[in-house]
Amino acid sequence: MKRPRSYGFAALLLESLFVLALLAIHAKAEPALLGIGSQTLGGRFIWSDEFIYNNWRIQKHSTIGHYRLIDPQDRRHTFGTFENCLAEFEKIKQSEQLPPLPKEVVIVVHGLGASRQMMNGLAEYIETEGEFSVINFGYPSTITDIGENAKSLVSVIRNLKGVETVSFVAHSMGNIIIRHALSDMESLPASELPEITYKRFVMIAPPNHGASLADNFSESKIAQIFAGEPLLQLAPGKGWQTLEQRLVTPSFEFGILAGGQGDGEGYLDAIPGDDDSLLSVETTRLAGAADFALVKGVHQLLPRNDQVRQDTVRFLQHGYFLPSGTTQPIPAPEVARSIP
Repeated sequence: MKRPRSYGFAALLLESLFVLALLAIHAKAEPALLGIGSQTLGGRFIWSDEFIYNNWRIQKHSTIGHYRLIDPQDRRHTFGTFENCLAEFEKIKQSEQLPPLPKEVVIVVHGLGASRQMMNGLAEYIETEGEFSVINFGYPSTITDIGENAKSLVSVIRNLKGVETVSFVAHSMGNIIIRHALSDMESLPASELPEITYKRFVMIAPPNHGASLADNFSESKIAQIFAGEPLLQLAPGKGWQTLEQRLVTPSFEFGILAGGQGDGEGYLDAIPGDDDSLLSVETTRLAGAADFALVKGVHQLLPRNDQVRQDTVRFLQHGYFLPSGTTQPIPAPEVARSIP
């Protein structure tokens, strides 16, 4: 039996209320910008990662705009400009003899209303079961727009010194940020492009054609407060057409894991066909995918789904989701040939 249209977005609103509560705690926990050596909460919700090296992070504050350097235990070491933080990190790197970055990494990106902590379990699974080195990227999903968050991801990628191969795993809106970042890097001068090969990309419940439920709530001031500018950007009747022009289809191997009931009906009456309580299965599809699979589950919990985790590692390793090795590719449209 399907649930009413408000169910999926109500779940997102409840998550956002939790986020706001954590923000209040964060404000009390970090009252002073000058607290060098003090413990932080690691940048949940209001900081964007701009540089990541073995879990050392340079982060940018989403409203003030200043930067800080935190260590793997989330202790603040310095603050100010990006250059100042990077210079301090280089000193620490030398004094502590930090090891070089691995030649191959997997960048993991969370979705709207979450923080990178939401992806910790999946990241750990990829590391232990897949034996990959993982970079868990965090950004303030409900405060800054998708374009700004993509710029932060570009900064992280461009600073992966020594890394030769990058793969991606993302949930929900995180997929759109990656597609935007890839587009942004295409416009960079060749001299500014990192010498990196992109290998594979696992899209978990991606809103590859926007999110129809976002249209239903795009006029709600309360919803806009909770979900921020991305709510309008993902709404097909609002900002999606503009946003979509800034996205690329990956030119390397990618696969899509969609959530749903598997019965052709899904969870919500408001969404045609099968759905994961927030997105229709059809919305996740993107031409050119090397493989596509349906996982039974609701949108918000898919990163914690055992099948999703197993399928993700299998695709990163082999380029397919099912143990049998069979695939369900989504063919790219044929390009019409001109007749000489």
